[in-house]
Amino acid sequence: MKKSLREMTLRERFDSRGFSPQAYAKAYKVDRKTLYQVFSGEATGKKDSSNKSGDVKKIIAQLKKDKVWIGPLPWEV
Repeated sequence: MKKSLREMTLRERFDSRGFSPQAYAKAYKVDRKTLYQVFSGEATGKKDSSNKSGDVKKIIAQLKKDKVWIGPLPWEV
């Protein structure tokens, strides 16, 4: 039985869209490590997490546009 989008992890949703982490990071000019930190929840874009000059917010906002990120953006809550 296939999981619904809400039941999938962020990484599973990303993979289901057919994106490549390396190509995605390169396209949006962020470090691939930053992308993996977003997937793991280590980087959230909030002031209390490492934000690497806005790269985390930039990549999370793009994931939202690409319908990978579900729900409000972490810094808007």
